[in-house]
Amino acid sequence: MKAFVRDVAGLALAGEPFVLVTVVESSGSTPRSSGAKMAVRGDGSIFGTVGGGLAEARACRAGQEMLDSGAADGEARLMFVDMTQELAANSDMICGGGLSMLLEMAAPGGDCARAYEELDGLLRKGVPSTLVTRIEGGDAPRVVGHDIEQGRPDSDVPVFTRQGDPMVLAEPFIPPASLYIFGAGHVSRFTARVAAMVGFRTVVLDDRDDFANRERFPEADEVVVLPSFAGCCDSFRDDGEAFVVIVTRGHLHDRNVLAESLRTKARYVGMIGSSTKRNQVYDSLLADGFTQADIDRCHSPIGLPLGGRTPEEIAVSIVGELIQVRAGKA
Repeated sequence: MKAFVRDVAGLALAGEPFVLVTVVESSGSTPRSSGAKMAVRGDGSIFGTVGGGLAEARACRAGQEMLDSGAADGEARLMFVDMTQELAANSDMICGGGLSMLLEMAAPGGDCARAYEELDGLLRKGVPSTLVTRIEGGDAPRVVGHDIEQGRPDSDVPVFTRQGDPMVLAEPFIPPASLYIFGAGHVSRFTARVAAMVGFRTVVLDDRDDFANRERFPEADEVVVLPSFAGCCDSFRDDGEAFVVIVTRGHLHDRNVLAESLRTKARYVGMIGSSTKRNQVYDSLLADGFTQADIDRCHSPIGLPLGGRTPEEIAVSIVGELIQVRAGKA
């Protein structure tokens, strides 16, 4: 969902109109559940999905009609697609039940565009929130407002309330696990890129602004220039879902960041380097009072043993290990 929100925010920033399609209710064995989303663009292309097949084709056609007719910002349609076994068979889909979808026209500078720009900013910062959409009008529905409530959502799934006018759709937007990459060198660049592709919230941190910048890390959610590596993990000290990758420019910096990382509750801590370097760092930390149990939390040498040597290959092995840990398969 993070990638979808970012793409929608990109359309909003570019001043491009689109129709936002959201599954608000589903029943039976449908291909997508409530909350699935798709954006229909003026050229007929889409990103996101509401399940493909019959439902998606109808939503695309209806969205294109709204765009072609010059629909006003907030103009909406509620569409129900009956995915009976007969219809499913005709569209090569093995499913039954039904989908209710909300189609909303999003004009440049409109309320929907503004809301998704704000959501993108919150997800980049790791702030959970709920998007509350109000729909009035019954047979001629219109979206009359989007409100964003920051804080942990009351529900992990969307809640659509049909009773009353306006109808209300409350959608949770929960940031994915955060990956903190310390060091902004070559390995870091590709690690951030691959990690963003597979859904991590990526934060790159370094004490050199000529390395830690948006030009080098366009895919990262945040790029932070530190005054030093002292206290570099304070912002996520109690986050038990955090991932830490240590790829700084030198052994001393790696050692200091590892010391800071082991004082956190991070789910994963990994450090690049050879076994010889790793053992030197470990001996230094043990001498400073860290326990063997602390040391055992660190994955080093970092990454899956794929045999890669280039920064790109090393990034793939690192992110492969992150996926393994995230999935509980390590």
